[in-house]
Amino acid sequence: MGRHLMPKRRWVSILGSAAITLSGCAVGPNYQPPDVSIPGGFGTASRISTYAGVPAESSTDLSQWWWALNDRQLNALVERAIASNPDIELALTRVQRARTEEIALLGVALPQVGVSAGVAAGTGTDLTKGRVANSLRSGSDSTGLEALSRIAGFDVGWELDLFGKYQRLLEAARGDTEALNEMRHAVLITVVADVVRGYVAIRALQSRLEAARTDVATAQKTLDLVQTRYDRGLTNELDVTLAKRQLATLQARLPQLTAAISTTQNRMALLLGTYSVAIDPELRRPRRIPYIPDRLNPRAPLDLLRRRPDIRRAERELAAATARIGAATADLFPTVTLTAGVGVQGGPRSQDGTAPIRGPIWSIGPGGYWPFLDFGRLDALIDVQELRTHEFLVNYKKTILVAVAEVDDAIKGYRAAQQTLKNLQVALAESRRAVDLATERYERGLTDFLNVLDAQRQQYEMEEQSIAAQEIVALQFIALYKALGGGWERYELLPPIREPEPAVLATFRRLSNQWQ
Repeated sequence: MGRHLMPKRRWVSILGSAAITLSGCAVGPNYQPPDVSIPGGFGTASRISTYAGVPAESSTDLSQWWWALNDRQLNALVERAIASNPDIELALTRVQRARTEEIALLGVALPQVGVSAGVAAGTGTDLTKGRVANSLRSGSDSTGLEALSRIAGFDVGWELDLFGKYQRLLEAARGDTEALNEMRHAVLITVVADVVRGYVAIRALQSRLEAARTDVATAQKTLDLVQTRYDRGLTNELDVTLAKRQLATLQARLPQLTAAISTTQNRMALLLGTYSVAIDPELRRPRRIPYIPDRLNPRAPLDLLRRRPDIRRAERELAAATARIGAATADLFPTVTLTAGVGVQGGPRSQDGTAPIRGPIWSIGPGGYWPFLDFGRLDALIDVQELRTHEFLVNYKKTILVAVAEVDDAIKGYRAAQQTLKNLQVALAESRRAVDLATERYERGLTDFLNVLDAQRQQYEMEEQSIAAQEIVALQFIALYKALGGGWERYELLPPIREPEPAVLATFRRLSNQWQ
């Protein structure tokens, strides 16, 4: 249906734009994108190598950066979120509303046609005064009639846009729509990043739970070993008590991790616009944290201006504010309205029962108004718009500064997380070897049980820290690509909006819908 309606709306838009343009010139400044100073590169190396043992990737497509994690289930969850997330739907609804408001504004700039009629009785000679449009009243003629009691006809009015007020307002409306569309892109990026973060968090918690269960099994074997040695008289009751304490401490972590997984799945379900019971079956099976590609290319800061929605939105807000300066300036100049009316008139019934009707009656002509003395109100309103425009200009420059800083911080955080993970992996390998050595020496009676417990405790801590470090590397990867602003490009196409109808058709359609 939308495809058949689009040509008609384009025709209306072309007609309206042509009418506005031909009516006169637009006062106020013409918008030019501001010149901003940006660095040639980010504060760190443009290419980053991650820790060893990760599959290599030559580059990452910013429009679908999450595909670089090579996780089909994650890709499917992201697509579901884009299709069903409530925040994305709200943002799209705001864009569609703004697009519809553009049509409403365009209609104000075009001629308005209405039907006006009035019937009255009384003692006067002009009984229709105040009951019909002024253009019909202007064309009325009571000559030969005892009284003028009936008038009906068509009224047309058109405010000529001699100084471009409506042209500027339409430019501002388009800028507002484009800014809202960039906000929609920003919401989409945030939702995608939150889904990937949530997925990484679930997999990290599952890894922790799996490691905790392994630790519990190890602690149980240790307790069995100590109990056997105690039964043989080779150790004391203190060792048994310490082994039982460690087992109980590790077992206490299991319900906490299980509850945390459930909570994270609830947050994921909200992002997908559903309930956790709907996604629990597909996320219940544990998987490892997705691997990160070994080479990341943040590109140049100049690319942020073309890609990051918050920067693009700030630029569109600046353009809209600039157009509103022209609209406010146009209020200083005369407004000219062309009105016309055509119809018929009639008088009251005579003694023989006839009711004379005469026509046609008509009138056409311009009317004007020029503000002369307003004690500076209109000039002050122009100053207000200029100050607002400067505010948007400063916000645009600040947004660029913040964006570059965010990418810098994300790159540095990513490199630090990589190095931390690499060191923790070495520490974990040595901790496992220390446990093996301590256990072997304890079984041979060469060391006491406290050394075994200490070695095991440090291994459990290293396992927890290593999983946390893997999660942080993934989160820093997400933060970097969110800061780069990619991910919305493949979803830029907007669905068509409903074609508004003239008032007379819309009246019957809406009444018909209400009766159904």
